[in-house]
Amino acid sequence: MFNLKKRNNMKKIFFAAPLLAMLLVACDPSTSEYGSPAASLTSDELTSELQLNPKSTGNNNITVVTSPARYIKIYDATTKTLVGEGTNTTIQVTPPTTTASFYVTAINQDGSITTSSAKSVNVTEYTDLPKIYYKIFGDDLGTTKWSWDTTASDGVWGNGGYLEATGPGWWVVQSSGIDEQATGKGLPNDGLSGWMTLSLSGVNTSRGETGKVSVTEDVVKANWDIGTMTFSGTIPLLGVQPNKGNARQYVYQILKADGTYLRLCAPEPGAGDWGTAWFWNFKKQ
Repeated sequence: MFNLKKRNNMKKIFFAAPLLAMLLVACDPSTSEYGSPAASLTSDELTSELQLNPKSTGNNNITVVTSPARYIKIYDATTKTLVGEGTNTTIQVTPPTTTASFYVTAINQDGSITTSSAKSVNVTEYTDLPKIYYKIFGDDLGTTKWSWDTTASDGVWGNGGYLEATGPGWWVVQSSGIDEQATGKGLPNDGLSGWMTLSLSGVNTSRGETGKVSVTEDVVKANWDIGTMTFSGTIPLLGVQPNKGNARQYVYQILKADGTYLRLCAPEPGAGDWGTAWFWNFKKQ
């Protein structure tokens, strides 16, 4: 005999199944929090939805969203690198960038990926930057002029142990000898009277060269360096590798930057702990 109680329970199960499906759809983030289903979302549609919202007009802190809200991955349109993801993500653009360009990707309900076209905004104001920017470019983020630190007890230039020393130690060039070194390296204007100006908009040097500089707080060893300085188009005073045919050096670790003194270091290629590195001691003018 069929059990009536069990039959009633089965009816409840049958009735509950559609209700559960409805609840799952209602709770699906792709249909509520992140917008409607998008199995056929096109690139043009995603591009139309994409918004770049600066903190204020021209500000470097830019919130990237879509309307309706979708979970997106955000890419720098210049470098093609992933810079953020989410539904309401703020990306901080750092100098010397003056135009911020991004594109995004979104996953559709069928698992496919849609990519938007890039959108851009102009950047004219930098706020909330890492503290190291103000130590190098000044409190007003203007232009700072640097020359050799003739007051440094360990000279103005020389070499020492990479990742360990904080200034020239093995071979030390004092201010009285920097003219000879500069001339010998084919950079006579980088001697004792040499100078360089650093700003968010670029670099000028006493040798007549111009270029760009960028600064980050990326370090190679905790409690040794405090950031990285990268030049393009030019180099700092006597920015060469003497043991490598005076090859120009463009990337430096920042050992000190306090608004008055600037100490840079660059290893010889392949140098590890205690390998040969070169050091530069500068002072703000």
